[in-house]
Amino acid sequence: MGEEKIVFVDENGSEFELQILFTYHSENFNKNYVVFFNQDNDELLAGVIDENGNVSDVETDEEYDEIDKQIDLYYEENDQ
Repeated sequence: MGEEKIVFVDENGSEFELQILFTYHSENFNKNYVVFFNQDNDELLAGVIDENGNVSDVETDEEYDEIDKQIDLYYEENDQ
């Protein structure tokens, strides 16, 4: 598995690097999602990707429930 990474800058101007685990399109919400891994604190994060590649926050609990299922499938398929 290749490691794709992205650098985010927070509101304080601090940069942090996240590894992109996977992306997927949800038919239920008609949105594209990205799931990241933050190696600094072993945290998984997710966001919505628009057509320009901009990432925004996930808006609903229902979306998070679907993302959780996709994460479970990812780890099952990758034996992690």
